[in-house]
Amino acid sequence: MKNVFCIVIFLVAILTGCEPPVTFTEPQPVDTENLIKFPKRLQGQYFNLEDNSILIIEDALIQRVYNLEEKVHINQVDNSLQINGDTIINLATNDKSIIYREEDSLITHIHYTDTLFKIDNKNVVRKWKGYYFLSTCYDETSWEVKKVQLSKGQLFLSNISSELEMENLKEMAELPDDTIPPFKIAATKKSFKKFVKNNGFADVQIFVKQK
Repeated sequence: MKNVFCIVIFLVAILTGCEPPVTFTEPQPVDTENLIKFPKRLQGQYFNLEDNSILIIEDALIQRVYNLEEKVHINQVDNSLQINGDTIINLATNDKSIIYREEDSLITHIHYTDTLFKIDNKNVVRKWKGYYFLSTCYDETSWEVKKVQLSKGQLFLSNISSELEMENLKEMAELPDDTIPPFKIAATKKSFKKFVKNNGFADVQIFVKQK
C-alpha cells in the first residue's frame, strides 16, 4: 500500500535532506562582499519542468512551492487509514487530508512551501563573474554552498555532489586519499574560483523564468 501521508513525510525528508557531502569553513568566495538583497534581474518566479515546482526569488528570500497529486486505488488503502466522505484519516496520528474520487481511485493534493534561503547572518550571498553563491551555515565552522546562475531566461541552481567533484576538492585541500565524505574544505579565493571554472557544482536543477 502506498500511504498518502508517507508521501508528505518523504517529500519533507528530501527537502530537508541530510548532512551535505561538502562544506566550507567560511562563506564562499572568501574576501568577497556580501549582498544585502538579490538583484532585480534575479527576482521573480521560475518553473521546474521536472516536478512542476515553482521557485520564487524575492528581495532576500528564496522559496520553492510544490503542488503534487497522488493517486492510489481504493483497494490499496490499508487498515491504518479511514475514509470519511472526502477526507482520509490516519488513525494512528489523526492527521487528515482531503481526497477526490475518480472511479475506483483516490486522489490527494499536496501543497508544500519550502524556504530554501533567507538572507541573514547565517545565509550569505556573494557574487562573482555572473554567479551568485549561497552560503548557508550548517554548524559553527561549516558552510554549505550552492551556485545560482541566470542565463537567457533559465535559472541554474547547482550543488556539489559528484565523485569527480569530490576528487577535485580533495586535491585542492590536500586531503588524505582515504578521506571520505562529508568533507570540510578550507578554500582560498583562488582555489575556489579554480574549482568553479573546472565544472564544480555539476549537480544542476534548471528553472524557466515566468513572464
